[in-house]
Order: sequence, then structure tokens, then C-alpha cells
Amino acid sequence: MIYPDAGESVRVKEFPSISKLPLASELVSNEPPSEGEAQSQIGTNKVLVRLLDDIDKLHNTVVIAGCTPVLSLLARATERWHPQLRIHYRFAHSKAALSSLCRGEVHIAGMHLYDPKTGEHNIPFVREALTGKSAILITLGVWEEGLLVLPGNPMGVKTVSDLVEFGATIVTHEAGSGSRMLLERKLQEEGVPLHKVKGFDHIVHNHQDVALSVVSGMADAGISTASIAAAFGLGFIPLHRARYDLVIIKEYLEEEPVKQFLSILGHQLVRSQLEILGGYDISNIGEVVANIS
Repeated sequence: MIYPDAGESVRVKEFPSISKLPLASELVSNEPPSEGEAQSQIGTNKVLVRLLDDIDKLHNTVVIAGCTPVLSLLARATERWHPQLRIHYRFAHSKAALSSLCRGEVHIAGMHLYDPKTGEHNIPFVREALTGKSAILITLGVWEEGLLVLPGNPMGVKTVSDLVEFGATIVTHEAGSGSRMLLERKLQEEGVPLHKVKGFDHIVHNHQDVALSVVSGMADAGISTASIAAAFGLGFIPLHRARYDLVIIKEYLEEEPVKQFLSILGHQLVRSQLEILGGYDISNIGEVVANIS
């Protein structure tokens, strides 16, 4: 897959036996149904809807679910270079984003799940979830995951078992998130029961809220990334290097808006912004790491 600089045409690797999805205009109508049409729908599994947005805008919208702030940055960059394009990004942890992709609610799902049995990131989870569908995984980068603590780490926390030994209070992400799974795995590896950790039932729903909980003193520690720690001026204790991938159903690769979004991944300005953000190894950004049929 080749990603050009802005202004160049994008070339996306061809995949055989891919048919375009039906356009929204083929499924819905802006015109209100007649009485006869309304009656004909009774007792069927069809639903009549009225669009609340312009059909051209819907054709030029890419919907992405994921949990990294980088996706928001990429969305704004894409819209600047392609003014007709609209990127709708919504926050969702890894398993929720993957489930949304399976249900056809998003074009792209971002995820950072690690399978300790295979030593692989994301691929086993996608294979299991996308039964009967084909997808590719494109890497966004590798980020450092670990514990956020106050500047200078005044409690002297070095491992997750120290959280119990020092009586630290933590905040956690919801079940199914990569950060929650990392914390649970590390606690299990160190033989620490989950219920022994103070605050394990205190759940927040994004990385910024983890940082704010530590900054405000509501918690002594929480799982997040090195880039979030740097952004909030917090201490950071690394635990794992996770690969963050974008999962895309192969059919969507034929859609021009999706091609336009993918085209910016190799742009030098985007790379520079991510390098300034810090905490990400983007040396392989845009690389296709898996082709799942």
C-alpha cells in the first residue's frame, strides 16, 4: 500500500472479488412515504427513514471508532487537505470499536489489544470477531503503556504489586479496553488479586480522565500512555509496548473517502505532529500488518 504526499493521487492496493457496498441513496429516501407505501411496510422487516443530513455529506463521511487522541488529530488533518471530506471520530475502547465495525456502524476501528497466548497484537481478536468478513490491519504506531503517577513518583511505585504494598488508589478503564486488560494481566503475572487494589472499581472512560484523576489527587495511579503522561506533566512507569492498528473491512477500501483518509498517514507533516506529541514509534505507520480473509 502506498501513501503519497498531499496533492498526489492515492493508490490503494487492489483486493480481488470486492463489490461496492450499496449507497445510502439506494437504501433511503428523502421523500415522505405515501399512505400506501407506509401501509406496505407493516409486517415486514423494513424500516422507512428520513435523512436528517445532506446525502452528499453522508457520501463523503468516514466514521472511525478508537481510543487514541491521535485519531482526532488525523481526522482534522484529513479535513484540512480534503475540505469536502468529513471525519466523524467517536471514542470507544478497543473491543467496543471492533464490535462497532462488525455491526457496520463504522468504517475503521482502532485497537491495541495484546494476546499473551500468541504474543500478537490485535490480529487474533480481529480473526475471532470478523467471522465471514475480510479485513486488513494497518499500523498507526507503537506506544508505551504504563502507570501514570504524580511528578517525581513520590510513592516510589515501580510495579503493579507496589500499588497494593503502598496502599495506592487507582482508576481503571472499562472492561474490554486494552488498558484494563494490561492492568489485569500484569496483576495476574505478579500474583496480585484484583480486589486487593484500591479503586479497582473506579472506572473512567478515556485516557484524559485517567490523567485528570491523578492530577487532581483523586487517584495515585492509573494505566495510560507515555504521550498522555507527557501532555499532563505526570510521571510514567512503562509496562508494555503496544501496537495500535486500524482495522478496515476490505470492501471499504474502494470508497474514495476512506482512501483519502489513509493517504495522509505517510505525509511528513502528520509524522512531524506525531513526533512532537511524543510517546509513539511511528516508523512503520501505514504498513499493512495483516490481511484477514
